Amino acid sequence: MEAHPRGSAFSGCTGLQSITIPKSVTWTGDCVFSDCPNLTIYAPAGSAAERYAKMNGIRFEAIAE
Repeated sequence: MEAHPRGSAFSGCTGLQSITIPKSVTWTGDCVFSDCPNLTIYAPAGSAAERYAKMNGIRFEAIAE
C-alpha cells in the first residue's frame, strides 16, 4: 500500500527537524511541509521525496533504500 501525505499535514511545524520518507511514498501534497524552516528530508535518491525537497527548497539527504 502506498502512502500519500496530503494537504498541509506538517505545515508550520517549526520544530520539525527531520523526517525519513520511504521510497514507497510516491507523492506528497503541495504544502505538506511548507513553513518548516529547520527540516531535512531523508529518503532514497531519485525518490518522490527528493523531488519534493528540491522543488520546495528543503534540505535533502539521500539514504539507502
